Amino acid sequence: MSRHPRYCILVLMLICAVCAQAGGEPAAYRPGEILVMFDAGASPSRDGAGALVTTDTRLAAWLSRHGLDRAVPVSPTSDRGAATIFRLLSHRLDFDPLVAAHELTGAGSVRAVSPNYELHLCSLPNDPMVSTQWHIQHAGDADIDLPEAWDVALGDPGVVIAVLDTGVDWSHPDLQAAMWTNPGETPDNGIDDDGNGWIDDRYGWDVGNDDNDPRPEVYLESGIDVGFHGTHCAGIAAAATDNATGVAGAGWGCRLMGLKMNDSDGYITTEGLTEGIQYAVANGASVISMSFGGSLADFGFMQALVDDAASAGVVCVAAAGNNNDATQMYPAALDGVISVGATDNLNQRASFSTYGAWVDVAAPGQQIWSTVQSNYDWDFLTGFMFMLSYGWDGVNPYMNCDGTSMACPLVAGVCGLIMSVRPDFTPDQVLQRLVDTGDVIVFDQPLGVKVNAFAALDGLNVTAVGDPPRTLRIDAVRPNPFNPRTTISFDLQREQHVRLSVHDVRGACVRLLYDGPLPAGDHEQVWDGRDDNGRVLPSGPYVIDLRAAGRRDTRPVVLLK
Repeated sequence: MSRHPRYCILVLMLICAVCAQAGGEPAAYRPGEILVMFDAGASPSRDGAGALVTTDTRLAAWLSRHGLDRAVPVSPTSDRGAATIFRLLSHRLDFDPLVAAHELTGAGSVRAVSPNYELHLCSLPNDPMVSTQWHIQHAGDADIDLPEAWDVALGDPGVVIAVLDTGVDWSHPDLQAAMWTNPGETPDNGIDDDGNGWIDDRYGWDVGNDDNDPRPEVYLESGIDVGFHGTHCAGIAAAATDNATGVAGAGWGCRLMGLKMNDSDGYITTEGLTEGIQYAVANGASVISMSFGGSLADFGFMQALVDDAASAGVVCVAAAGNNNDATQMYPAALDGVISVGATDNLNQRASFSTYGAWVDVAAPGQQIWSTVQSNYDWDFLTGFMFMLSYGWDGVNPYMNCDGTSMACPLVAGVCGLIMSVRPDFTPDQVLQRLVDTGDVIVFDQPLGVKVNAFAALDGLNVTAVGDPPRTLRIDAVRPNPFNPRTTISFDLQREQHVRLSVHDVRGACVRLLYDGPLPAGDHEQVWDGRDDNGRVLPSGPYVIDLRAAGRRDTRPVVLLK
């Protein structure tokens, strides 16, 4: 079956604009393939030729009628309680996935079935801009009050934001410290140490090419390499912050899990989405950010995936699309997914943003400055175009980009902050918190409320009835002043991830004393007046900074020599 032209991305290239197709036409799908989801606990098998074996006569007749004689498991999670999903392949040249899916859905023999749709990014690169993160601050009412939010709470490193996209460059200087790492996996030993079904998955997984490196590769859309897209989204969501490098991520302190969706031929499919979501859920993600989609004829299969994620307590966030119309995009329009439209720096609906009553919230998505990949170089023409059109300086791995693709990870980062303070919140409660505390703005089209990070966090620790405030406190720093060492004492009400650091008067971190999990109870940590390189620091005032579970406490301390 012929493929429809790609859509959802606008590229300005020198003097000509290449416009991809809008989202009113159903998405393309992989010919000769279909995805079938069985209920958790079901144990279908394959015979020696790789065909699905079933005792269900209706299912067997359906398989035979459509020539579906090969079955490939989508992900290795079924033995841990997740739904069992197969990609079925047909030898028939006239196989129609839509007809086959409709027929099997009506028979009620499986939980869900879907063509293997090809999905598309929701970025919309635009003109150059000054390299500033206006969405964080300095934009009047158009930003989302992140500095004020960070004064209330910071992200918990135990809260993981999975970025399902074109890959996340975990070697980027502004992302490496923020990356989730699989604690049960010994890198590069060729063994599935933690038994999760994925071998050597240190930073996540490349579901498109089925390997353990989720960093991006060249990905052509309308002839332009947009492989930077996932890294750009990751930086918006949770780039390392307060590290004197590059940009600040909304989910300051949260961790990033990289899940590369596209294969080397440049396709993102429902199959890839399936394994990506199942990986994120199986490996402890708290939030899933999805800046891609399509206007699907059949979305029941995706709904089942999202239902499983929501049941596991995972918040799903998706870009609404860049069609400048009310066409519903999936996965954004699914029940249980936080759909995100885009606003501009004038606090108006971004001209490209999809809209409608189905869009839950809005967030800045125009001229957003963030990280781009550093693990491979662009060709000369692409790099030159990015310098002219995206504000890239030709050297540093940062530039701007437009789209609901950018608004989506921004909201995902705020969701990470909410989950850091209230890990007991369900996905529905997170969405309701965003809606209840958002800025009510009359846009030219329905776009939901605009997310307000400060309002979402303010007072959140006492929101639940009868739930005591969560506090974090440094009990003492003694002696103070000190020479040559002082002891920091603090207590934890529950087991959690703790970051204890020392900062100079400019706010720069000079010594990381501890970064890891600690049990409930009293704790002490000694600082010897040295920096991270072992050098003795000069006399003067410093700040002890303690962070855990989205809370923060600081104490001044003076080093005298």
